[in-house]
Amino acid sequence: MATATLPTASNSRSRVGTTTSAAVLSVLGTIAAIGIAATSLLVVPIALFVAFGPSLLSRF
Repeated sequence: MATATLPTASNSRSRVGTTTSAAVLSVLGTIAAIGIAATSLLVVPIALFVAFGPSLLSRF
């Protein structure tokens, strides 16, 4: 029974491409998560201003 060996050069190139794309997606996901967190931090102050802003501004 004969066994054949596969060349590893093309296999390692595809791994590098997969690793690179995974790293890029990871960075983009982190940027998106930070953006969502920053946006969520603005929700409460904006809601407070909408709810209580007119009554506070009418006092001045």
